[in-house]
Amino acid sequence: MNLIEPIILGGAVLGGVVGATLGFSAGVLWGLGGLLAGIVVGAVVGPFVLLLLGLVFITLRYGPRHSWGLVRELFGPRPGN
Repeated sequence: MNLIEPIILGGAVLGGVVGATLGFSAGVLWGLGGLLAGIVVGAVVGPFVLLLLGLVFITLRYGPRHSWGLVRELFGPRPGN
């Protein structure tokens, strides 16, 4: 199993719990809707949030020049093209 599957599942579980908790205060149907919406949104947004947190950690650990170099490597032109 790759690393992306547990990240997506973790985001879906966390999003579902938060959505259901916030929704059940308004009613049972709102709770079920919040659960389903939280699962979908958590699975979609979870990997991006973890990437952002990783970039923030790298910035705090190694400095902004190192993290900016990693971002430039990702989106910069490829040598020889």
